[in-house]
Amino acid sequence: MKRNIAYFFLVAVFAVFTACSPKEKFQSGEKYHGFTLVEKKFVEEVNANCLLFKHDKSGARLLKIAADDQNKLFNIAFKTTPQNDCGTPHIMEHSVLNGSKNFPVKSPFDILIKGSLNTFLNAMTGADFTTFPVASMNDKDYFNLMHVYLDAVFNPNLLTDPKILQQEGWHHELASKDDEVVYKGVVYNEMKGAFSNPGRELGYQINKILFPDNTYGVSSGGYPKAIPQLTQEAFVNFHKKYYHPGNSYILLYGNADLDKELQFIDKEYLANYNLSNEKIEIPMQKPFDKMKEAEKTYAVADGASTKDKTFLNMSFVAGEGTDIALSLTFDVLADALVNHESAPLRLALQEAGIGRDVSAYYNSAKQGVFDITVENANPEDKDKFKEIVFSTMKTVAEKGFDKTMVEGILNRMEFNMKEGNTPQKGMMYLLQSYQSWMFADNPFPGLEYNKPLEEAKKALTTNILETTTTKYLVNNPHALLMVLKPEPGLQAKLTAETKAELKAFKDGLSEEEKEKLIEQTKELIAHQKKEDTPEAMATVPMLELADISSDIEWFDIDKKNISDVEVLHHNTFTNNILYSNLYFDIRTLPKELIPYAELLSSFLGKLNTENYTYGELDNALNIQTGGFSTYTTTFLENHSDDKIIPKFAVYTKATAEKAGKMFELANEIINHSKLNDKDRLKELLTRHQSRVESNIKNYGLGYAMTRLRSYYSTYGAYSEKTSGLDYYRFVTDLSENFDTKSDELIANLEKTAALLFTKKNTIGSVTCDEKDFMAYTTGIKTLTSNLKDEPVSLNNWKFDFKKKNEGLKTASKVQYVVKGYDLKKLGYEYNGKMRVLNQVLSTDWLQKQIRVIGGAYGGFAGISNSGNVYFASYRDPNLSETINNYNKTPEYLEKFDADAKEMTRYIIGTISRMDGPMTASQRGKRAIQYYFEKTTPEELKTERAAVLSTTPEDIKEMKKMVEDILAQNAICVYGNETKVNENAKLFGKVISLKE
Repeated sequence: MKRNIAYFFLVAVFAVFTACSPKEKFQSGEKYHGFTLVEKKFVEEVNANCLLFKHDKSGARLLKIAADDQNKLFNIAFKTTPQNDCGTPHIMEHSVLNGSKNFPVKSPFDILIKGSLNTFLNAMTGADFTTFPVASMNDKDYFNLMHVYLDAVFNPNLLTDPKILQQEGWHHELASKDDEVVYKGVVYNEMKGAFSNPGRELGYQINKILFPDNTYGVSSGGYPKAIPQLTQEAFVNFHKKYYHPGNSYILLYGNADLDKELQFIDKEYLANYNLSNEKIEIPMQKPFDKMKEAEKTYAVADGASTKDKTFLNMSFVAGEGTDIALSLTFDVLADALVNHESAPLRLALQEAGIGRDVSAYYNSAKQGVFDITVENANPEDKDKFKEIVFSTMKTVAEKGFDKTMVEGILNRMEFNMKEGNTPQKGMMYLLQSYQSWMFADNPFPGLEYNKPLEEAKKALTTNILETTTTKYLVNNPHALLMVLKPEPGLQAKLTAETKAELKAFKDGLSEEEKEKLIEQTKELIAHQKKEDTPEAMATVPMLELADISSDIEWFDIDKKNISDVEVLHHNTFTNNILYSNLYFDIRTLPKELIPYAELLSSFLGKLNTENYTYGELDNALNIQTGGFSTYTTTFLENHSDDKIIPKFAVYTKATAEKAGKMFELANEIINHSKLNDKDRLKELLTRHQSRVESNIKNYGLGYAMTRLRSYYSTYGAYSEKTSGLDYYRFVTDLSENFDTKSDELIANLEKTAALLFTKKNTIGSVTCDEKDFMAYTTGIKTLTSNLKDEPVSLNNWKFDFKKKNEGLKTASKVQYVVKGYDLKKLGYEYNGKMRVLNQVLSTDWLQKQIRVIGGAYGGFAGISNSGNVYFASYRDPNLSETINNYNKTPEYLEKFDADAKEMTRYIIGTISRMDGPMTASQRGKRAIQYYFEKTTPEELKTERAAVLSTTPEDIKEMKKMVEDILAQNAICVYGNETKVNENAKLFGKVISLKE
């Protein structure tokens, strides 16, 4: 089921019980360190003893999932129910991590980023809760993180220091009397970036109408226009109301000592509180008498076409998140009605020519919402859209859903739930349990998914999908038909309104008030630049270098030959699952066919084949496998940009007993897909173009980074053709001119497939244990025997490099500013100490200049072993100021000085980015990467040793390299059209994406 997490603040990212297990030591009804054990049980689905406690004095709730997992997680969450769009929960989430009673530094959070072995360090704001998870595989580090987080939420400095709200939320900034007043603030700019995505605007407008009377009708993250209405008084009062232990939900996961955990939490924090009389409830929204309709707008660039840019949405308030079985049923319904390749509503909309893509999902908040969204439609399609949705739902409710389709959907759902393929199991269980815990006071229903899954599986033998459709959708008046249409120039209009508002504010100030605001601005900047005292820094707990292992973790590959095909086997326990990849070298293609490889990867598995319609194929893949996808990926041999190894990958996973069917289906797709089916190609191309265009709007930083790297790098130039702006143009041209280019498209797809899918161009890989390898062997023999056995010739592509320095104009409210170059092209060699340099730049210099002072959501650097170096900002209100800060980096490095403790923090923080928990499939993937890139254990040992031995002098000595990189003056900016135009002199060329 979809979890109701609206905002994600990311700073960075089988049980076996001992003799002294919680099962034996802890007994229900008994008291332990101020906690009463309410319930304990072994939960089969998590394969662990789970113990539910209530803290007697404070009322805090605590769940321990006592899995024998060294990746321990601590989390504390609060039910938070905002009543306006100011984003108070979100700003609070940021702000509590800016210093506290026991850790009186400006940001313990940033210090932990620099120097903790965390495997997960995070905070998240949902529509109805705020949660603070941290994880570590090191016991000492785990308790340190727990200590800092508990102090942050219960004793934050924000209660007495208004500068924290000003920095993290918003403030008026006035540098001098002659300057304009501007809004600054991290969350303010984060949400400007978030609402540059029309999908976020659509969700906001829908909820505003569906829930006019409760918390779901407001933006917990903050609507940019409303954020400046938040006052310090309201901010403090929000903390006092919601951040009491009686409103808290503490989750402990992993193999830490439970007795020690309970003792620490009680003694240091919860024992200081008494029960609160405050009851945090969410009233149910009164249902509508009839369906509502609304029309809203979103911003596109001035002069952009509005054709095929409208969102059509139909939403139904249906069910409650605490009903796990109903939530799972809605998830099945979303796929069976809409998301499946041959789902009836998808087919009906395709036939009617409405939109380019459609999707459905169920948002399981306290009050759930079933959501159907069509992208790239037109306003005049509204009535037809509504008619088709209701007529299709009525038809399937009467005639029934395809049971084979439903079987496949349920099989895939069950496979993924039982596989649990994430190294962050604690986070997975947190998200599974919070709805039933917060709104039914019982965390177990969300964890014990077998019983509700069996209820959902009744869709195979009963009509529960049909009755659910009728009851909650067809006959449900608590619904909304929304049209969100593009408005060219809207962002410029909104920007002008904000400027006028700020001008009026400034004009209304007396001279004395202006002086006071200027002084306040200076004081805030001075505070942001001020270093924490050594005494304050010493309060933040840290590890020692002695706590860090000098050993590396290595993942072996067994290289085998099966019927003259090279096979790479990573031998590890996978619980009877085969994780299989087939790799085909893309260098068999001439340069002009490179983008067709990417396009082909988006089509395979969705086309008709000789023996299956695409709907039947989707069913078969769902029933017989745990997943199927095709994609392109790239390796750099010896980390050299001149030795690019691009691969077309066919990925499948299945249980060993279904290996034969898995390979049979892979063979069907690779060798027998109908690449000449014009009607189906047009449908898929239209949808793919819509998704690529959506990505352009949503991931500006990624497009700017790829574009920048294409100026000077083979890897970058290749990536432009497969995932960058050039690829977007390629796909858009084919889509818009399909009728005249379809023959050319088919010819090139067939040529691409013929050159790729040959036996001598195949390398197989599998992650599984030895006993399951025979099942893989049988399957791959059959598949490769059906591939053409022809000689392979690899092309050596040549790319023209040119420093274009482009400004990409969009309707974005913020900027993504990137600058960089390749250090190897300047004569430098990569070494492990550069990892520490990157940690220093990202967590200190750029964090402070770009985020804390500049107000961007993020500022960071990247240095790869291939030589690529970049400086980047994320959701940034600035442009030239950010570039100027990048250019001051050598000056910062020249003055860099860190004492032993600070240097240790940087090194430990670097190691935490190198180490981390991995699933079996991830370990296999890493082993494959090492193989293709020719990475050796000795290389990794050398790199780790370099990291552990880095000194302040090493960091300072890299000043010249950074200076030389910045001197190349290679930049790319994706940003607001007005801002880019104002800085046009910085660019070689300004491009309008015409979104």
